[in-house]
Amino acid sequence: MNASEFETGFSHFRTTAWSVILGAQNSDGGRAERDKCLAFLCRNYWKPVYYYIRRRGLNHEDAIDMTQDYFATFLEKDFVATADRERGRFRTFVLVTANRFLSKQLARKARKESAISLNFITTDNNGDDVALPELATGETAEDDFNRRWALSLLETSLERMRTECSEGRRHQYYLAFRLYLDSASEESPPSYREIGVEIGASEIDVTNFLHRGRNIFQKILRSEIRELVSSDNEVDVEIEALKEYLRR
Repeated sequence: MNASEFETGFSHFRTTAWSVILGAQNSDGGRAERDKCLAFLCRNYWKPVYYYIRRRGLNHEDAIDMTQDYFATFLEKDFVATADRERGRFRTFVLVTANRFLSKQLARKARKESAISLNFITTDNNGDDVALPELATGETAEDDFNRRWALSLLETSLERMRTECSEGRRHQYYLAFRLYLDSASEESPPSYREIGVEIGASEIDVTNFLHRGRNIFQKILRSEIRELVSSDNEVDVEIEALKEYLRR
């Protein structure tokens, strides 16, 4: 696996829905179902934890090892059993437990060999290091963790939108919205006419498609966020937090 493959391999980690967390906490559904939920949590929080550990001063290989050790301990010590939806966001829970684990490990200057198989984590990088992006001025490792959470939530919502808009006219809503969103940060983003040429639609149709696409995406995003909070009132708070993380 080269550096670019590592960068994209876990780029679409799904922000954890509390239904999955509850499944990981609940043994009534059987060991297989619980293990499936736990594996989901570990896979999908791998990348933010890895980069957080890198920002604590570890190189790529040591960060890979430390991240794997954290998730091995996460499973072995059943960290998820103490997660409480009423006490805060799950991403904060992951960050706090990762920070505590890392601090202890660095203080001891030793990492134990994990006896737990984590086959879903790929550590082969052909000896290539992974570049660690510079933090923005005034940004902390915690800020970077939260920004990566925000980006993953957008990708999760876009992937869900792609699935839900896979047929007929709705597919053009997705295509137009995705092209517009992907080019929004460019110095010279494509015009509606150029987007129309790309997807085979008129400029007027693109205007309509984008309007409908935005509405669909916003509903999906709110739905995804609602899975992560304990009340409807918190959805808007999370959306504002997401916007703030992406502006940094």
